Amino acid sequence: MSDTPDHEQLFAEATAWYYRLHAEDVTLDERQAFAVWRAQGPGQAQAWDEVLSLLGALQGPARQLREQQQAAWRARKRRPWGRMASAAAAVLLMGVLVSQTPWLDRWRADYATATGESRSVQLEDGSRIQLNTDSALQVELRADERRIHLLRGEAWFEVTRDPGRPFVVRSGDGWVRVIGTRFSVAQAEGQTHVRLAQGKVEVGVGSAAPVMLEPGQAVEYAASGTGAIHPFDPGRAFAWRERQLVFSQQPLAEVVAELNRYWPGQTLVLGDTLRQRKVSGVFDIDKPEAVLKALTRILGVRTEQYTPYLRILRES
Repeated sequence: MSDTPDHEQLFAEATAWYYRLHAEDVTLDERQAFAVWRAQGPGQAQAWDEVLSLLGALQGPARQLREQQQAAWRARKRRPWGRMASAAAAVLLMGVLVSQTPWLDRWRADYATATGESRSVQLEDGSRIQLNTDSALQVELRADERRIHLLRGEAWFEVTRDPGRPFVVRSGDGWVRVIGTRFSVAQAEGQTHVRLAQGKVEVGVGSAAPVMLEPGQAVEYAASGTGAIHPFDPGRAFAWRERQLVFSQQPLAEVVAELNRYWPGQTLVLGDTLRQRKVSGVFDIDKPEAVLKALTRILGVRTEQYTPYLRILRES
């Protein structure tokens, strides 16, 4: 099996390089390392050109969005209609960018976390929310309903019981409604995952009849509808709340993809055979070097560190 990086891997590497080269603390050594990477072959050059085309195209709309917001604030008291026009333009731009720019989700959120960060929030009604890495949400506490909009990422909810004010979490194309319970909601690869630890929750998508979860049950949904209800392992699903990740006979590619959610930059796996190697273990989110050493020892692989933001795992 060839270890030649495929296009998806090269695109991920190019993306990591793009963000690193645009960081304020980028070093000369890193710029030289990027030059070496780009010169390795036509695949690298093509991937870099695609990243420049995609991300560079977003800079103009993003800059316009900032300018529209600044104009709206300047006209706030002088010209009400001008303010409305600026706000409308900003909303249109936001609709274009929202699915492609993590910073925009954080910008419009009431609470958010960066990569690797976890944050706990207590709401006015006594409910508690714990945000996982790279997550963002909006909160609206009304007299008749408590509304949460999960914009990205994952969150754990401990809801204070209030029969007169249902607690509704909107995520993706659906919603989760409860009165008082403990559960998590997560977005990943176009789906929303709902996992219930205690109480009951109602999960719905569009006009379809909602489904009811019991403790220990989970369900996924997308725009096409709700999947089948199934059991899940709370020890694995909620381990992130204790700053741990638990894996049981999972392919290395899945393990690394999950770890990448918590660490800056990217760790890539080269070789289809290595990607499918099974991994089991409990890993500390806050100790990436220790995790990489453990994987190296367990699987007998080699770790190549190109920059603090780009690591590659390959067969020894």
